[in-house]
Amino acid sequence: MEFLTDPNVIYLLIMAGLWISATGTYIPGTGIAEIGGAGLILATLYLMSLLATNWIAVIALVAGASLFFLLPLLKSEWENLAVAGLGVQAIASFLLFAEASVSPFLILFGVLLAWAYHRSILRSILQQRLELSSTQKDAFLVGARGRVMADIEDRGTVQVRGELWTARSRARLESGTEVVVTRQDGLELQVEKAKREEAK
Repeated sequence: MEFLTDPNVIYLLIMAGLWISATGTYIPGTGIAEIGGAGLILATLYLMSLLATNWIAVIALVAGASLFFLLPLLKSEWENLAVAGLGVQAIASFLLFAEASVSPFLILFGVLLAWAYHRSILRSILQQRLELSSTQKDAFLVGARGRVMADIEDRGTVQVRGELWTARSRARLESGTEVVVTRQDGLELQVEKAKREEAK
């Protein structure tokens, strides 16, 4: 029991719980990582209750780590801002316990490991998810049928599956013409006149 109330061990346990939970957020599916991470965090909070713990620092630690891991997941442009979460995490780590302290070297190691873990693993996972999502979206629209809403002379507007899209066509297409999507380039579709048997 004495081993489990060592501030350094408790620090490692709560950080492990946060990292496991973050990994589950980046790789959704089974929910095992999220449940395991939450369970580890709850167990660590119980161990903290056995010591003279600064609970404000605990909240700040969890908030800082969460900001670092989750902000880039919400919006990639926030990745640099998320680094501030590491600063909050580091400061809070020094203030966790009233009668003992976590090793400064362990705190530095934890911050550097969190940064490296996010940059080398979680960011790669997120990028793969975004690329897969884009590929699935493209595949979803290719072959879809729609109708020309504004004459296409090289470029115009079509309605596909209830949404308006900018579209290009190699041939001139008049408003009302039934079309089929042959390619998607971002927010622009390549279309051609639908054959009679393909028309709605």
